[in-house]
Amino acid sequence: MSDEHNPVEPRGDWPDDIVVGQEGGVRVFWIKAEEMQSLVDRLALVLSEHMGAGDELHVTYNAMQNGWQEHPSTKGSVLRAPAPGWTELRFEYSAFVILRGGLR
Repeated sequence: MSDEHNPVEPRGDWPDDIVVGQEGGVRVFWIKAEEMQSLVDRLALVLSEHMGAGDELHVTYNAMQNGWQEHPSTKGSVLRAPAPGWTELRFEYSAFVILRGGLR
């Protein structure tokens, strides 16, 4: 395994939204977030701390609907026009990251 990256710490040191595993020269991270920007921020942090110069990077990501919120229609008034109701979809974003180091 390359010495250019930090080793993966035990599970107790990680936030609940990041799951990690390590075996030999392979480090695996599963990262989840409620917003895409939060996922990208967490991914950048993990890569900056754990990716070495010679590491191979494999990433897959997913967006899955995990709920919705109904917004009722509103009646109009003298100052405001009526607004139709609508449904807001809620998503959870996740990324599966594999770093392979020292395998060349």
